Amino acid sequence: MGKAPPSASDTLSVTDDPKAWGTCTYCGDAFPPKSLKCPTCGNTRSVRPGEPVSLPPREHRHLRFVQGIRMTLVVGVVVLLAYLMVTAVFTPPASVADPLTTRGSWLLGPGNYTALGGDVTGGDYVVGNYSVSTPLGAAVTFLVFNNTEFSAFAQHRSATPLDRVTGGTSSPVVFSAPYTDNFHFVWANEYALTTGIVLTVYVVTNYESNALVE
Repeated sequence: MGKAPPSASDTLSVTDDPKAWGTCTYCGDAFPPKSLKCPTCGNTRSVRPGEPVSLPPREHRHLRFVQGIRMTLVVGVVVLLAYLMVTAVFTPPASVADPLTTRGSWLLGPGNYTALGGDVTGGDYVVGNYSVSTPLGAAVTFLVFNNTEFSAFAQHRSATPLDRVTGGTSSPVVFSAPYTDNFHFVWANEYALTTGIVLTVYVVTNYESNALVE
């Protein structure tokens, strides 16, 4: 006679291990040992390693579907993080326009001024040009201040410019910073308020580094 197959009492299956974690049959999350319900969704059914095949077909298909979705999400997150890390390494930093590199027209009422300000490293240059487009032949005053002197100028106190050009309708801009500071480039309409003369000044400036490129 053939030997009878061993009964459940003759072997210890994985599911008999009281310390074995299971899988919730509804949400697919981890089911703690000896727990009466899933801590995630509250479902009371779980399977231990090796048990999913013993589930009813419908419940088995649902569990496989949930596990597939969870795996897809994990893989998707890993791929997304890898993509972001790779692009961060190979994407150059975004260039930020220097405030002293500009191009445009400004309106200056009588007795008023406009200014450009920005940090300039000692030995670097700010170059460009300006011209009064209207009214023809009108003059504009150009001044360059360091940060301290500009504060005094803006408060209508005595201030000493590093450069000053007066009486011209146009001029090139060539400024070499003698030291590192926040410099201000000022265009002033010095016509009296009673004249009503409004200047339109077209300005082009460029910041140029004097650093040696190896």
